[in-house]
Amino acid sequence: MSVIDRSKPIVVFLAAGVQGGAVARAALSRGLKVRALVRDRKRVPGLNLAGIELAEGDLHDVASLGAASADIDHAVLQLPIGSTDEMKTQAENALAAFTAMGVRSFILKLASASRPLPCEEPSFVANQMIEDAARRAGLPFAIVRPTMYLDNLLKPSARVEIMERGVFAPPIPATQRIAWTSVDDCAEAALMLLERGAMGGDYRIAGPESLTGDELASRVSIGIGRTFVYHGQPLDEFEREVDVAMGAGVGRRVASKFRYFAAHSDDADTILAAPFRPQVGLEGFTPTAVASWALANRDNFNRAGDTEMSR
Repeated sequence: MSVIDRSKPIVVFLAAGVQGGAVARAALSRGLKVRALVRDRKRVPGLNLAGIELAEGDLHDVASLGAASADIDHAVLQLPIGSTDEMKTQAENALAAFTAMGVRSFILKLASASRPLPCEEPSFVANQMIEDAARRAGLPFAIVRPTMYLDNLLKPSARVEIMERGVFAPPIPATQRIAWTSVDDCAEAALMLLERGAMGGDYRIAGPESLTGDELASRVSIGIGRTFVYHGQPLDEFEREVDVAMGAGVGRRVASKFRYFAAHSDDADTILAAPFRPQVGLEGFTPTAVASWALANRDNFNRAGDTEMSR
């Protein structure tokens, strides 16, 4: 039974992005209303759907976040990847708005699975700071963490490589097993927890299979009807490409987690490799197999697009 008052929308952060958009769509499919937090309502025609109310807000502006959270009981919070301090500030601003507006519970979607002990890798540091801020806020919440998103294969640059050059080259060796998940599966898990009021847990969302890079390529190739190979991109090369696309220094920040995985194989396996295991609160959740995901997205691999998704 859902604990959500369906007469009220849930507020979805980063709704104009790939991950937030998946949450908004999943909410609509479950009969929920959505208040989509966006920077500029004129630039999100894809969210002009029945059941979606657009709210302009800035993660650096607590007042705008408060306005977006007014008369809201529940939220799905996620933050754009940035510097550790910036992500911490943005999280604190959102949580201050939740507290001021009387938000009753929220789902915190983080960028990756957690480590059992602290470390200096910036993305893990940022995750921990955000978790700590959420706990200090004192509101009921649950954490949802993906392994690695299959949707990275749908980035324009990756899609060109796959469809025109026959290669997928992420910055992870082909020998690293990954239980790939999707933004849609993570969205479904988040909303299932929210509807059930299953707060307090920390949920690792993974696919049903632990695959090498070659196994991933084989399954996706069958689904999209296009054969390609997996080639682990050297990290120095990856950093240079990110710097060209996003600005000097960004590559090093984005690549830091992959360098951590390369240097700590046991942690990489713990975070990435294990398939989804049933968890209290997610009873009935069935992760999507890679081949099924690829078949469902076959047309998307042939469609031009310009929305990059952060790894």
